[in-house]
Amino acid sequence: MDHLLAMAKTRDKILVIGKYYPPFNGGIELVTRQYAERLSQRYEVDVLVSAHDKEYGTCEIGGVRVIRVPTQATLFSQPLSLGMLAQIRLRDYAAVQFHAPNPFVASVLWAKMALDGFRTPLMIVHHMEISGRKALRTLFAPLYRQLARRAVWVSVTSPKNHAISQDLPRDARVVTLPLFVDRTAYPHDAEFQAEAMRWRRQKYGEAPLIGFVGRHAHYKGLDVLIRALAKLPEVRAVIAGEGAFRVRTMALARELGIDDRVEFPGRLDHAEKCRLLAAIDVFAFPSTGKTEAFGLSQLEAMLLGAVVVATDLPTGVTDVAVHEETALLAQPGDADHLATQISRALSDSELRSRLRSAAARHVEQRFSRERVLAELEHLTGTAIGAVGTA
Repeated sequence: MDHLLAMAKTRDKILVIGKYYPPFNGGIELVTRQYAERLSQRYEVDVLVSAHDKEYGTCEIGGVRVIRVPTQATLFSQPLSLGMLAQIRLRDYAAVQFHAPNPFVASVLWAKMALDGFRTPLMIVHHMEISGRKALRTLFAPLYRQLARRAVWVSVTSPKNHAISQDLPRDARVVTLPLFVDRTAYPHDAEFQAEAMRWRRQKYGEAPLIGFVGRHAHYKGLDVLIRALAKLPEVRAVIAGEGAFRVRTMALARELGIDDRVEFPGRLDHAEKCRLLAAIDVFAFPSTGKTEAFGLSQLEAMLLGAVVVATDLPTGVTDVAVHEETALLAQPGDADHLATQISRALSDSELRSRLRSAAARHVEQRFSRERVLAELEHLTGTAIGAVGTA
């Protein structure tokens, strides 16, 4: 036992810096936790984030030490936490993993690393672009680009995202770490599927059923989906999730006279989400902008048997939704084309069967938890071994 404790004390220590951390519910926060907990199997890991509520301080979650610093203000949805200045102590760590976008903390981290001579290896996980905030990009993007150039590596969920990025420099050392799903976290037995279909029939009858699960943000294209549903009079829909555009989307459904067949249940827990994705015929993913870098919900829908109809974006969305192979694609912002593709999926049983089978294989072969996290471990080991070369 003493030998094991001695080994634990000599493990390299990594600082993971994020925006928020679970129980805050967000895609970036989920990935931050998944990465931190995997790395904690080999390294000692501290996670430094802003407090998303009044609860701040230090605690342990899943074998990881989580440090939440108070948030003094929020600007353009970005937390301003002055405690980051004191808590980023680079010499305590063998490497730093920074989850972006987080413009204020990027500037703090750049200043800290510059003062330290950029001796600490830096890994950047670039989740998405800064969206719809020109002032914020103008102010912080130059420092972020400098930080990215100094990183041992910058991960993107798809090479397509780097190719079109305004936030990342072309000469950054880019690697690919796609999002993933853990198959064991999603029920797939016959009893679960039968129960999901019973729930569907009781609640929605025999009508074709369309689903969406995600944040109601400006780039999600939910207005396009509502206009497409207005052209499909026999179809019912469930648009789950919350966000700034939820009220506006509901108002549009009322305006178009389809609110009696479109349900907005709000946020779903994991079990409710799985039941919905297993019960629907088509999962609609109508995003309209390149801020939609990947779309984890597409993977979940494919895993649970829904046919995906997504939009043809120049991002990692189409790494998952491959047209006519694993999904059908519609032109972004085109409600008529989206309605046409949904109608195709609903009316052609042979097409649905082919897409479902190919999509399930695609997810398990390319986007499995073990495959992605094993690559993360390898890249982290490379970064720690790059002391003095970054």
